Amino acid sequence: MNKLIEIAEGTVSDAMPRATFRVTHRLDGHPLFTLDRLARLAAALPADQVEFNGPVAPNQDPSLTPSNGLSPEETVRRIEEAKSWMVLKNVEADPEYKELLDACLDQVAEQTDGMMGGATMRQAFIFVTSPGNVTPFHMDPELNFLLQIRGQKRMSLFDHLDRAVASAEDMELFPGKHRNLPYREEIESRAMQQHIGPGEGIFVPIFAPHWVQNGNEVSVSFSITWHTAESRHLVKLSYMNAGLRRLGFPQADAGVHPLWDKAKVAAYDVLRPAYDGARRFVGDRQKAIALFFGRKTPAIAG
Repeated sequence: MNKLIEIAEGTVSDAMPRATFRVTHRLDGHPLFTLDRLARLAAALPADQVEFNGPVAPNQDPSLTPSNGLSPEETVRRIEEAKSWMVLKNVEADPEYKELLDACLDQVAEQTDGMMGGATMRQAFIFVTSPGNVTPFHMDPELNFLLQIRGQKRMSLFDHLDRAVASAEDMELFPGKHRNLPYREEIESRAMQQHIGPGEGIFVPIFAPHWVQNGNEVSVSFSITWHTAESRHLVKLSYMNAGLRRLGFPQADAGVHPLWDKAKVAAYDVLRPAYDGARRFVGDRQKAIALFFGRKTPAIAG
């Protein structure tokens, strides 16, 4: 049977690879990715599951992101001339896309002899981009396959531990923090350049900073993400490190002090439900942060 996504034998030797690798897929030409179907999906999704805007740059300030003046459906239907970038989030809410997401990740598990199995918190995102537009410099706190459906893209991908690219503080997670990272042109020489076209895809390691330049035609990409026990451990640790740093305690990178890392993750498991309860009680994220950390954090979009 033809595989939807195919990983070359011997490519994966770890349940959570820290280096990128390429894959092939058979989703280009799939009916779920026609512009008409995506326009209908954009119209049906709740507003908080659609992010779209006009032209942006690698170092785009999230608070200054320009509007394109169109509705989500219009943006997709006019994407060739709209000079826009769009992401449809959590499309697994639609049963057809959920079935496709599960089929892809189940096949990944089969092809890696279960090495990359146990995928939890499965999510799917679709990027629809005008010719020449940019996905700003950011990192994602999950494991990710970016599968190119239509058009061409070039990704500048960086090592998440390269402190010449981004500081530990910039990389840490915090409630309300936007995914975008500060970008400087001088770091580009440290990037691994990945070019992908229809039928091609790449694995993006957790926390790996990257930005994407679209080619000279409309681009459609399918991003499938998931977590493992280890990736969830790293996400929890990142939140705790950020919180402790804001209280004035410098923090080492993950893995430097394994026992201390485990203690912080255990503390997260206790504190997170309390924080969520406080947020529901006060009805505001910033007030909940102030309750826990004794200071207010500037509101950041996203």
